[in-house]
Amino acid sequence: MELTCKQCSSTFRVSVVTPLTEPVRAACPVCQKVVVLRPAPAFPSAVRPEAVRPRTAPGTTPRPATAKRTAVIADEPREFRTFLGKELGRLGFDVHYFDTGDAALDFVRKMQTELVILNVYLKGKLGVEISEEIKKDPTLSRTRVVLIGALFRANRFRANPTNLYGADEYIEEQIPAKELHEIVRDLFPDLPGAHEKGHEPKELDEAKRLARLILSDIIIYNAEKVERGIRDGNFFELLKTEIADGREYYESRVPFQVRQQTEYFNETLQQFVQMKREELDRLGVSGGGA
Repeated sequence: MELTCKQCSSTFRVSVVTPLTEPVRAACPVCQKVVVLRPAPAFPSAVRPEAVRPRTAPGTTPRPATAKRTAVIADEPREFRTFLGKELGRLGFDVHYFDTGDAALDFVRKMQTELVILNVYLKGKLGVEISEEIKKDPTLSRTRVVLIGALFRANRFRANPTNLYGADEYIEEQIPAKELHEIVRDLFPDLPGAHEKGHEPKELDEAKRLARLILSDIIIYNAEKVERGIRDGNFFELLKTEIADGREYYESRVPFQVRQQTEYFNETLQQFVQMKREELDRLGVSGGGA
């Protein structure tokens, strides 16, 4: 075996039997620097060195670094569905769209889809029914379900949507892209950037969510008045009673300290009106200021 001395760079030969079974000492004939030759690490006969991988948590399967997660959005074709798909694509999901619940559920079962976003009131099989079926299916234990839409038709301002139908999360149609990203990253902590965001205090997050839930409820129960108020520019006047009821409920559920520091309820209404006015402007529909 030929060696090179690290101290004087001399090259010399030593007589050893390979593969080594124990450490062997050899001295450089020029500077007498001693080097120690050690046996290569042994691997079990059934395991090749290239097969060794970092350990993963029990019950989990390592994901290839380049593999994309699969997401299903079951909702009617509209701008909000496109928005969701675009944002999920930015988070690294391969997104598939469905207009009906039955087709969506078949695909989820076949592909073991990891994220499913469902409109509560889908055509065919309802989104809430799909959520229940997914959560009852042991083969879909890793599938995360997010519902879209209000769940208050029979129990106004009282239900907690995230506790219904087994869904993992609930989003409203006014959700900002940033918050959607945070929700998805909470559901999939190993997504890139999942640990980079800073969480707001829980009471602030809950106040924001409640404001949007109340707005969703107002929209569902008063769809015609909402549309007319946006179009004619008198949204706040036309829905004065409904907004007052919503504000009263909001203030009964949000701590005084949070209400002192924030204006989430008013901001949510203003953002909704502005968004709808911009949509009308793009369509060329005129109207007064709200």
